[in-house]
Amino acid sequence: MFEADIPTFKIGYLSPLPIIDNAAYEFYRLAPPGLMAVLISVGLGEFSAKDVERVFAPLDGYLDQLMDRGIDMTVQAGTPLAVLMGIEAHDRLLDHIAKRTGKPATSTVTSVVRASKAMGLKKIALVNKWSEPMNKVLADFFARDGIQVCGTSTKDLTPAEFVKIESGNHMQLCYELSRQAILNHPDCDGLYVGGGTWLSVPVTRALEKEFPNHVIICNQTAQMWDFLHMLGIWKPIPGYNKLLAQAH
Repeated sequence: MFEADIPTFKIGYLSPLPIIDNAAYEFYRLAPPGLMAVLISVGLGEFSAKDVERVFAPLDGYLDQLMDRGIDMTVQAGTPLAVLMGIEAHDRLLDHIAKRTGKPATSTVTSVVRASKAMGLKKIALVNKWSEPMNKVLADFFARDGIQVCGTSTKDLTPAEFVKIESGNHMQLCYELSRQAILNHPDCDGLYVGGGTWLSVPVTRALEKEFPNHVIICNQTAQMWDFLHMLGIWKPIPGYNKLLAQAH
């Protein structure tokens, strides 16, 4: 008698930070009916390769817990983890996740690059709270799919610092860094606004209205676009940004 209320698809998240709030909030604002997020925090404490190694040490246990909940796919969430481990280790991780679960696997950075490529972006600027070395590795992820990173607009912060920023101030910081990126790099045709701790979807909508010739990619919209394509249930989601409004 409750068939209509049972989730149609469950997406298993390996979420980076100890507290999960804005990412889950934006997921459910974007998700079509029937989509459920099943979240496990891996508890990243700092942006270092050593801490990434620590948080993924119990990976198989996390994956088994997600499978116990009947997930249909897995996402390694959080771009910093991917850039701290590097491309080769990232690819091995996704292969391991897919083999362990027997389900499709993706990552935030994979979703972002796929979405950027689908929108035809050639030159992209990065907006985030990450260090220069991290952004250099991130540029390598884009480069292997033929997308050039033409500049950055960043405020280098630690996880302990940025999780304490009030939501309104965080969105304002996101907006200001993004405007600066577009104005400083007029040759870019898009931005990647990275980070799941700020509410970035409203910022992408405001920026695309102000700068109609640009495409703004953020974690939440890129992931949702990627999930729905991987699950074979893609339909445009109007009212947010260009990526989600497109027909394909």
